[in-house]
Amino acid sequence: MSAHTTTDKGQIRTQEILKTAQFILASEGYAGLSMRGVANQLGISLSTVQHYYTSKEALVEALLTYVLDNYQTAVAQVMNAMSDKSQLERFTTIVELILIEIRRPETFGVLAEIYALSNRLPFAARLVEAVYARERKEIFKLIYGLEPRISKAECKLRAAMIVVQIHGLVSQLAQDNDPSLSRKQLEQAARQSFLMLATRP
Repeated sequence: MSAHTTTDKGQIRTQEILKTAQFILASEGYAGLSMRGVANQLGISLSTVQHYYTSKEALVEALLTYVLDNYQTAVAQVMNAMSDKSQLERFTTIVELILIEIRRPETFGVLAEIYALSNRLPFAARLVEAVYARERKEIFKLIYGLEPRISKAECKLRAAMIVVQIHGLVSQLAQDNDPSLSRKQLEQAARQSFLMLATRP
């Protein structure tokens, strides 16, 4: 009996569609992404793609959720594996995970494209705000209590600042137009900044 017999066929199909859309969006941008292009790459009909995603916007929204869910699953696995470590060790490990994740073309390409779109497409702006809100919540959970003298309200503000810096780093890496700043330098500065925001009273 094959492993697929017990798996929901629709779930497998949506994953195939999202993975293909992710590859196209990361490599060819929003303009290069089309429902027909996804269907052609998968060798399925356009109506099959439209059965799961009614529009290109709906597909991109589902894709972003898919990328974030995969990332959050990876974070949760790390957190579970580090349950015996200190909160600071867990935070610094997650920072490294974030820096690795935003380097991956399939994550980086999708995020950079969504940010660029957010300036002119309302649906993309809503998606970016949803990403920010979700990440602020996660970072807050990671840093709250690291330094008892930092109030809850201040901690929320600092979590927001860390999120802004993460996304600033993605944008900077997307442009990559300053030869005096290497990726390593930017990442090291980010590590120091995140640590200060998380721990300095």
